Amino acid sequence: MDIGSDIGSFIAKYYIDPIVYNEGYNVVNTLTYAIILGISLFALLKLMAFLKLKIDERLIVATAPFIILGASLRNLEDVHLLSPPLSYMFITPLVYVLAFLITLAALLICVYLERSHATGDYSRPFFWTGVAGTALVWAALLLTQPVRVWWAPLVVFSLAFTFTGAVYLLARHFKLGFLTMPLNVAILGAHMFDASSTFTAIDIVGGFAEKHVVPTLFIDVVHTGFVMYALKLAVFIPVIYLIEKYFVEDRDLYYVLKFVLLVLGFGPGIRNTLELVFVHG
Repeated sequence: MDIGSDIGSFIAKYYIDPIVYNEGYNVVNTLTYAIILGISLFALLKLMAFLKLKIDERLIVATAPFIILGASLRNLEDVHLLSPPLSYMFITPLVYVLAFLITLAALLICVYLERSHATGDYSRPFFWTGVAGTALVWAALLLTQPVRVWWAPLVVFSLAFTFTGAVYLLARHFKLGFLTMPLNVAILGAHMFDASSTFTAIDIVGGFAEKHVVPTLFIDVVHTGFVMYALKLAVFIPVIYLIEKYFVEDRDLYYVLKFVLLVLGFGPGIRNTLELVFVHG
């Protein structure tokens, strides 16, 4: 038995091939990436403490454009603007690493500018750097690619707004205060946006398939992407409740967890929507 060969085959099958051949996720790499995400959260907390940066809603808002930027970078590979091996860096999960490094570099520069008194508030140049980066990526897509399903974003946004609004109104009616807090509404909106992008791609536009393990199981059973709405609400309403109940006293961890939930919703939702606009045809 060649243990080295077996390990190499295992790594190739479950980690390398899904990236090189854009095969999506499997149970092994999904669990691995979840563990890495958990470790990364605590590393991020340590980094913020080292930088003496307060993690709050201001930082989350300032970082929001980088969520859009990170998701949009994935589409550069979707439309084949890049060639291997460079293109591999723009496939999940590596594109998340790339997006994090870009975000961290911008944050460090802007914090330095604030502390050297070149700017009064690091969050403003940080925010606009993310906006500028996103604009560049979108310009690259618009200038090099034909627009396919131009109406897809309208459908996705309309569905997301409708479902988020319905949840908000029900929460107000039943006095579920944790679901009416602005940041929590944004989290639910992010995941309704992701669910809407999946439903639009699979059921309305057609020709697309879910690549994540758990959603694929449910979609295969009921044969519609509409199940994503129920799945998202069933998972993230309890998660938000638990964060409000058990993590509110540790403000840094509290906001980091919420930021991760925003990324997990808006990230794939934006990527899916742009894929509909520029890839389908």
